[in-house]
Amino acid sequence: MTRKPHRLFSLRLSTFVALLAIAALGVGIVALRDGGSASNTDTDATASLNTPAATPAARNISTNQTPEQVYSNTHTGVVKITTDSGLGTGIVLDTSGNILTNDHVVEGANRFNVSFDSSNQTHSAKLVGTDPSDDLAVIKLDSTSGLNLTPLNLGDSDTVNVGDTVYALGNPFGYTNSFSEGIVSGLNRTMTAPNGFTIGHSIQTDAAINPGNSGGPLLNANGDVVGINAQIASNGSTAGGEGQNNGVGFAIPINTAKDVIPQIEKTGHVSHGYLGIATADINGEGAKVAAVQANSPAQQAGIQQGDVIKTVDGKAVTSSEDVVSAISSKSSGTKITLGLQRGGSTKDVTVTLAQQPSQAPTQSQQP
Repeated sequence: MTRKPHRLFSLRLSTFVALLAIAALGVGIVALRDGGSASNTDTDATASLNTPAATPAARNISTNQTPEQVYSNTHTGVVKITTDSGLGTGIVLDTSGNILTNDHVVEGANRFNVSFDSSNQTHSAKLVGTDPSDDLAVIKLDSTSGLNLTPLNLGDSDTVNVGDTVYALGNPFGYTNSFSEGIVSGLNRTMTAPNGFTIGHSIQTDAAINPGNSGGPLLNANGDVVGINAQIASNGSTAGGEGQNNGVGFAIPINTAKDVIPQIEKTGHVSHGYLGIATADINGEGAKVAAVQANSPAQQAGIQQGDVIKTVDGKAVTSSEDVVSAISSKSSGTKITLGLQRGGSTKDVTVTLAQQPSQAPTQSQQP
């Protein structure tokens, strides 16, 4: 079977490769916001990185916890978020009332109501900012008066391994603080963000997640947040058209969120670099340039179709995912050096990244 090329029109890859087999089976990748009525939905609160989240020691969390201990130590830091368009989940980031969730949970909404399972009260919140390219957003409670906020500890998604025990905590179909157990089923998966770009290094899990889980934490066995639950692969749907769990869920790595939360809180948005190429894997020997977007930084730097990217800023590249990883945290205006192989020779090319477009180019706009 011919392998389709990855598409890279910014620092994110838009790829069809990972979804080809799924599509053949009639399976779709869907986001997890519940579009149900407001009476059946709530909101989740999250905290900011400006105030360090409580450490496991501070919260008396030890290693090798039982599932009951993980739930007991974390559920008060998870909220339900109800908007005028549906339901999602949030993660309390700090005692100031900042809440992390998915961009697709708040997209198009004008009001945000947050509720905690410890009380029947609903609290209003305002939008701090969004990052559609990573499907992340931060909202903030209008008031924290009388609230005893319990920030969750943000872990390190780079330490996650296939087979690790993980827990999904959220509000599927409006069922407050539902807790499910599973394992990490795969790493370095890709998801399509709300604006059409690709989120790399996503974590695959078989922990049960469903509509309403969006924005909630994927927790490791110590109760640390290692991912933000966002999408599922599904071959079935609810009456409202939402996908249902089939044991294949995906979470945004928490390290991605830790990189962008400070920018969201400071400016309300995130600056992402834009390269403007399509790449394809070539058996672990680099990333082949399949296409170059017109008037892109790549074209202006002289990168050509057929070039093979061997290094980015001196670091070896074995796949298109490595290109994403190398530039994912870089903003517009940043200069990167690509080590290219062209024919029988090699050369270094310096590229100044541009600002990522608000939407990924459509297929008709691609070379």
